[in-house]
Amino acid sequence: MRLFLLLLLFPLPSTAQFFNKKIGDVTGLVKYSVWEEDTLGNVLNGTKDVLFQHNYSVDLVRVKNPNLISVAEFKEKVFQFVNTPKTIVKVATISWEDSVLSLKKKLILTRKIEEDNTKLCFIKRGGNWLIFKDKLPILGDTIQTTPKRVLVFINGYRGYEREENESDNLVTSKDRYHYWFKLDDRFIDTLKPTESYYLDGSLSVKTSNHRNTIRFVKSFYFANHFVNRKDSLRKYNRLNIDPNPKGFYYRKEKGRIGGKALVLKLHQKQKDTIDIVCHSMGYAYALGMIEVLKDKVVFGNIYILSPENGCQDGADWTQFQQAWQYGSNLDQPNPDPIWEQDGIAPQCEVKGMIYDSKHGRAFIPKTWPKKNFVDSHMPYNYDWIFERIKKGEAGHIGK
Repeated sequence: MRLFLLLLLFPLPSTAQFFNKKIGDVTGLVKYSVWEEDTLGNVLNGTKDVLFQHNYSVDLVRVKNPNLISVAEFKEKVFQFVNTPKTIVKVATISWEDSVLSLKKKLILTRKIEEDNTKLCFIKRGGNWLIFKDKLPILGDTIQTTPKRVLVFINGYRGYEREENESDNLVTSKDRYHYWFKLDDRFIDTLKPTESYYLDGSLSVKTSNHRNTIRFVKSFYFANHFVNRKDSLRKYNRLNIDPNPKGFYYRKEKGRIGGKALVLKLHQKQKDTIDIVCHSMGYAYALGMIEVLKDKVVFGNIYILSPENGCQDGADWTQFQQAWQYGSNLDQPNPDPIWEQDGIAPQCEVKGMIYDSKHGRAFIPKTWPKKNFVDSHMPYNYDWIFERIKKGEAGHIGK
């Protein structure tokens, strides 16, 4: 079925493949360091410098034959575990054998999401592995330069096959999931930010208005199959429009973690200006991030593409220089027929939206060639906001 092919549009590489690729800087709330010391406290192997960052913190439950486990081995095992994609993996038992002594080495590790800035140090001392954990203040960049203009992209759902691979809330400097189909390049070329960052707002389909895959498939089928199209013009109840507040606010809470991680990339004293592009599930995530960033930044422009359950909650849009919502026309006069609607995220007005020369909504043009249950939602089909919206019209994107 075409639907399932489209659900897999956002493939996620395996952990090994992903972390062997150059994806740019990765910023999280937990900073990992691993090293070995002699009895006097001198560093022998490893480094006290930050080796990598994540939003998961790891704890040691048990270590078998710790004296045989080298710094390099320990770092590799912890790194692999903390980057295991599946959300359900909270405990790992990792065993391997010493190639020389034929003795088993074992690590039993647990992990959890951290919401505080944390320094995590693993130290091999006297043949044992120790862990030291310190909470740190969430402070941004302390280098005093001129304020930056930062563009932030927040993607939505990455596909059914990635259902258990919820957002790790990391901040990256590249589109590691190839989600945006180069639409991000068009924003960057137009807005010309000083820096650009990416956050992942993909959470389970259970958090959406569909609630489960079966309801999604049924909606797709009934929204596209009619005895007579003329009689089906207004059968919008075939779309899953009943709100899912619990799921929405779960995504919003995750956005607060991503927001705290983003603060670490920003100036501590001089307020940077933040522009936001969010899509689908990324809208709720953006609201959580906005709550964290408030009073720490200057809000520039926000571009809200096909928000999922957008009318559930909103922000004070007057704090943004511009705020535009883009998508299908479902809830306004002369709505699009059901077969042209965004069925993945049936559209409604984001809560609190205002209308003036800098705020409001823009709809997919009547003559745009790709308008259907799937294409009306997807970022690859959003070139229309650059190609069809002229200067002075609602939703125009420019410096």
